[in-house]
Amino acid sequence: MSVAWRIARRELRGGVKGFRVFLACLALGVAAIAAVGMVRAAIEAGLEDQGAVLLGGDAQMEFTYRYATEEERAYMAGIATAVSEVVDFRSMATVGEDRALTQVKGVDDAYPLVGEVVLEPEVPLAEALAGAEGLPGAVMDRVLVDRLGLAVGDRFTLGVQAFRLGAVLVREPDSATGGFALGPRTIVLTPALAASGLLEPGTLFETEYRMTLPAGSDLAALEAQAETQWRDAGMRWSDSRRATPGLERFVERIGSFLVLVGLAGLAVGGVGISAAVRAYLEGKIATIATLKTLGAEGRTIFTVYLMQIAVLTAIGVLAGLVLGVALPLAAAPFIEASLPFPVAFAIYPAPLGEAAFYGIVTAFLFTLWPLARSEGVRAASLYRGGGGEGLPRWPYLLALVALALLLIGGAVLFSGTVTLALGSAGGIVGALFVLLLAAWGVRRGARAGARGLW
Repeated sequence: MSVAWRIARRELRGGVKGFRVFLACLALGVAAIAAVGMVRAAIEAGLEDQGAVLLGGDAQMEFTYRYATEEERAYMAGIATAVSEVVDFRSMATVGEDRALTQVKGVDDAYPLVGEVVLEPEVPLAEALAGAEGLPGAVMDRVLVDRLGLAVGDRFTLGVQAFRLGAVLVREPDSATGGFALGPRTIVLTPALAASGLLEPGTLFETEYRMTLPAGSDLAALEAQAETQWRDAGMRWSDSRRATPGLERFVERIGSFLVLVGLAGLAVGGVGISAAVRAYLEGKIATIATLKTLGAEGRTIFTVYLMQIAVLTAIGVLAGLVLGVALPLAAAPFIEASLPFPVAFAIYPAPLGEAAFYGIVTAFLFTLWPLARSEGVRAASLYRGGGGEGLPRWPYLLALVALALLLIGGAVLFSGTVTLALGSAGGIVGALFVLLLAAWGVRRGARAGARGLW
C-alpha cells in the first residue's frame, strides 16, 4: 500500500489534465443533487419553524357545514388564550353582468392571531374591512380584481350583499393551509355576510377555530383529549407541529423526484467518467508497462490508479458540494419572494451527505470496470499498444454488483418512495443499455466503413 500510494502521489503531481471530464461530470452531478436537497431542506425547515404562522395559530379545530356549539366554544376558550373564527366557502363575485368564482373567507376582529395580512395600499386589515359609504369592506386577490376590472373603492356583490373593495390582497399568512381553492381569495368580516344569503342552513361551508395556547402547552395531549371528547362530532384537529401536512408531502415527493432526476443525470454522466478513466489509463500504457517490467504486480497497479481515482473523486465531490451550497444560497432571495410560505435557507448536512454518497458510489461504480480490466494485462501487450481485454475477474464483478445495489438501496432509503426509486433505477439501467447498444453499433459501423474504404 505504501509503494502504491507513493507512485500514485507522484503521478498526481502532474495535475488533473486527463481527468477534466471526470471532474466535470462528477462535480455537476453532485451539485445538482445537493442543490435540490438544500432547497427541499430549507422549505421543510421553514414549514416546521413557522407552523403557527402557516396555521394561523398554535392549534385549530375545524368543522364542516356547521359552526361550533356552545360546548365546543367553551372548551376552546378553556384551553386557549385567544380564539379566532374563520368561515370558508365558495361564491360568485358580481360586478354588473360580469361575475367570477371566488373563495370567500369570513373572519372576525381577532384575525389573524399569528402573522400579518399584506395589503395594497398598505393599510391595516381592520381599516380595509371597515367599509365606507354604508357598505361593508372587503379585500380581494389581485387576480380577481383584474378579472372584474375593479379598483379600490369600487363595489361588488357577494350573494345579495354589496361590498366595497377596501384594498388588494397581496398575501395572507395562512394561505398555505387553505388547501385546494377553485377561485382567488376574498376576505370579509363574517357579520357582513349575514344579509348575503350565502350562509343559510344547507349551504356548503367550513369553519375553522384558530387558537393561541399558553406557553408550554402539550399539543399531543390536547389533540388526544379533543379527539376523544369530540370523536363523533365531525371535528378535525390541526396544530403547529404539522401545520401543512399536504404541502409537506408535496415538497417531499417533488424533492425526492428531483433528486432521482439528478441521480439519473449523474449516472448518465458516469459514462463520461468511465470514458475519461479509460482514456487516461490508455495514455499510461508506457508507465504501466514499465512498472510491470520492474516487477509490479497487477494488484499494485490497480491500487495505484484506484488511489488516484479516490483522491480525484474527493476533489470532484467537494467541488460539487461547494457549488450545490452556493447556488441555493445565491438564489435564496428570489426563491423566498416567489413562494407563498416561509423558507429557511442554511447549510444542511443531510442533503450534502446524500449528494456526497451518490457521487462517491457512482464514481467508483463507473471506474472499477476500466481499472479492473487493466490489472491482468501483460507488459508485452502494453508495449505493443494493447489494452485490457475481456471481463474483469469475478471479485471485481461482485464489487460492481455490490456498488450498484448500494446505489439503488441508497436511492430507496433517501427518497422514501420505493416504487419511484426502483422505477428510476430501471430507467437508468435501460438508458445505459441503450447507450451501450448505440456505442456497439457505432463501432461496427465504423469498422465496416473502414473496410469498405480500404
